[in-house]
Amino acid sequence: MDKDVIVGRRCRLRPLRREDLPRRLEMINDPDVQRLWIGVPADLNDLEALETWFYMLSQDPYSEQWAIETPDGRYVGDIDLHSIDRLRQEAALSVLLGDPAYLTPYARRDVLVTALRYALEDTGLHRITMELPDNDSDGGRLQEDLGCRVVDEYELDIFEGVSELTMELQAQDFNP
Repeated sequence: MDKDVIVGRRCRLRPLRREDLPRRLEMINDPDVQRLWIGVPADLNDLEALETWFYMLSQDPYSEQWAIETPDGRYVGDIDLHSIDRLRQEAALSVLLGDPAYLTPYARRDVLVTALRYALEDTGLHRITMELPDNDSDGGRLQEDLGCRVVDEYELDIFEGVSELTMELQAQDFNP
């Protein structure tokens, strides 16, 4: 397998590039994407802050950023595999999807299965955690179908009325 491209059924993952940032900025400033990603619309971001974020993550040896592409190469979101602890064989996974065509249950499942296969099988991690807003019931069901379980729920202190669920997936429970 090409280590720079991870192929799913309806998606490909490749390293996130600086040229993806303008489209990513559009996505993270879209209120509908914000509702799905953090639970509520939030303040707008700017390109300078996003470039700082990208630079900091590119210097982090415990983080991998993957662009999510359609089979024809269109950028539709990204994956952040972060807090990678090789000794404990665990990491956290965040998914940002900003294209309506990839918000269907089938497409979301394909993106998650592709990313989780890489994290668990190719990278050899044994435990993955993911955060999602408690109002994303479709995402919660999808993660539970894949073998995840809720291990924590907490209210975000920066957004009133928004709670996050921490989902955990143990490698032996993964049900692609």
